[in-house]
Amino acid sequence: MNHLLLQPMVLAAVVLTAAPGWTEGTSGRTCPQALAGYGTTDQRMLLEFSGSADLSFSVVVEGRDGRFNGFVYPAEEEGGMAGVILDDCPEGDVTGAELDACTIWQGPVRTVDVDGNTGDLPAADQPAAGYLQLDGLSAALNEWTPDLTAGLPADEIEKLTLLACLE
Repeated sequence: MNHLLLQPMVLAAVVLTAAPGWTEGTSGRTCPQALAGYGTTDQRMLLEFSGSADLSFSVVVEGRDGRFNGFVYPAEEEGGMAGVILDDCPEGDVTGAELDACTIWQGPVRTVDVDGNTGDLPAADQPAAGYLQLDGLSAALNEWTPDLTAGLPADEIEKLTLLACLE
């Protein structure tokens, strides 16, 4: 199975077994961005890239059946990359109103290093960033699913930690 985020408890077990194979410095290997899995430290919210070159991803919040879908795209005005997280959007051609109705969050996707410096999201085949910064995600999720996000630390939702690699 290629997905780590089926259940948060499964992810914890996989991290323990997968980390020695991909953590930089232990074997010289790094995780490519397209296979990175991020989350809060308690793993109640997880973001998993799908392995595709377009850096599509899914988000799982503990207590919710199913996943939110997301993707990144070039941010024309700001430069770098932006992202969007969607919930149960209609398929095929959709109107702007239909898309707005199923959009949970939209904003810049940045990386953060250990010193707090932000940068651009690496390309799919580049080494995964240690942290993802998704400004405004906490407030957007709280508005969309307040019962599920209660108790989730806002700073951890907006600065997700690299937890696993889907290799």
